[in-house]
Amino acid sequence: MRQLIFTSACAGLAPGRSGFCTVARHASLRERTVAELEKMSVYEPPEGSRPTVFLFRSYSGGNEKLYILTRAGDAETDDFGRPNSVVHHLIFHESEIPSLLPPAEIALRFRGWCEKFSGAPRFLDDDESLPQEILRRNGESLLPARRWEALTGDAGNAALLCPRGDARAVVFIGDESMTETVLGLFAESSETLGAENSWEIAFSTGICSKYGAGRFLWRMIEDKNHGVLRPGDFVLDFLAPLSVLRAPKTAFAECARTGTPPENFSRESLPKKSEEPTTEEDGPEEKLSPPPLAPEADVPAPAPENPVENSAAEDASPKRFSDIAGTAKFLGISAVVVALIFAVAFLLFPGAEKNPDSSGEPAEIVHADPVAAYRAALDARVDAGDFAGAAEVWISFAETFPQEAARLRGSAFPRFKLKVADAFAERISRRMLAVDFGGKLSSEEKMLLAADLAMFTRVCKELELTPGRLQKRNLAVFERARALLAEDVPAAAVPAPRERNFR
Repeated sequence: MRQLIFTSACAGLAPGRSGFCTVARHASLRERTVAELEKMSVYEPPEGSRPTVFLFRSYSGGNEKLYILTRAGDAETDDFGRPNSVVHHLIFHESEIPSLLPPAEIALRFRGWCEKFSGAPRFLDDDESLPQEILRRNGESLLPARRWEALTGDAGNAALLCPRGDARAVVFIGDESMTETVLGLFAESSETLGAENSWEIAFSTGICSKYGAGRFLWRMIEDKNHGVLRPGDFVLDFLAPLSVLRAPKTAFAECARTGTPPENFSRESLPKKSEEPTTEEDGPEEKLSPPPLAPEADVPAPAPENPVENSAAEDASPKRFSDIAGTAKFLGISAVVVALIFAVAFLLFPGAEKNPDSSGEPAEIVHADPVAAYRAALDARVDAGDFAGAAEVWISFAETFPQEAARLRGSAFPRFKLKVADAFAERISRRMLAVDFGGKLSSEEKMLLAADLAMFTRVCKELELTPGRLQKRNLAVFERARALLAEDVPAAAVPAPRERNFR
């Protein structure tokens, strides 16, 4: 394994280079390969965001085929006071693949990612051995697909990304807080294709190029970037209930559940294709028309194990998840309306009885399902865009009905987890408006601010929102609020954050 690090520096590794350039690499990399890697090192994400993005693609240079796993992310400011970034490439030979985990799993496990480069430009040590944490141990497998099972309730859903042994174009709707989750899902889905074939699927977890989403077969985009979707993309929306997903009834779904490879399926028969990297020569994203990774005609379908699988295998046009989610949303709204009616009746008239009939016998007492009432309140907050309120409802629900909450985590969490930090940051920022205009917070306003911070701390613990998963602009708001509440810091002395453009 070889490496190359690209960032902004006063002096680069190549004589006379400065600004954004290569600052560290292995000397054994060919100059042509270095030039191509530098073209792949563009970090110009959509305006208003500085996400950490992982990308994987292959590159054929000369007589060697290389596999490139990349981490690109924000690195504060450079020596010139400009926004800086670090793009770190891991470069693998084809001969190294059999001993390695899938690329998405390596992105999660590799401990040497460079987040901010320091020191003088340098050639890296000659040692190009593979780190132990990314090696596949004897007999190690990522199947059964436990991450898919935990998130959707069925490990077989891992086969949605490669239902019949060939990968389909998939788009995840999410944001940076879901990066680790999506990488884990990518890794398990690619594992159904076998160790070596998992290295033939180009993926990205975000957009970091001025040319758009790039030519990646599996990719994640933010909700606001729907414009980069292509006809035929299979869409998985983390803001919609994932419980409506249905795994394909094929041997590959069973492989995802059990870890047993499909019978009569030769791993070597899969075409060795991969998406080429996007470079400056490729031009804007709109002009790209990527071919499928593995043409359906070239991939032998697995032999069905029973008539049910046989009939399902004939369905060559699986329904897009976005259509299913739309239907589910319609039904969900109807359920919310009914549940809210019962909830209001239960809360306002808990002991209300129907009028006795002519015989004088008491009528039945009207009860509402409290679990349904909580779920209706949660859905109503989410549908209204009140994600902070949704988190508060979830906290109360999880404490009151822990078993029901455990069952619903996979489907309910994604609907508001992505937006919670933004929502609380915006609420807390509004409470500090007086300070922004030179005023001070009253005792009551400070109490409300402290209550919001305390609730957000509880929400972070419940939703497993660690500081590393929060965007820097939100962290700045929370830190400023804590400073305002500190007894030894005058409110007017705390500077306002530079960025106040909340989504």
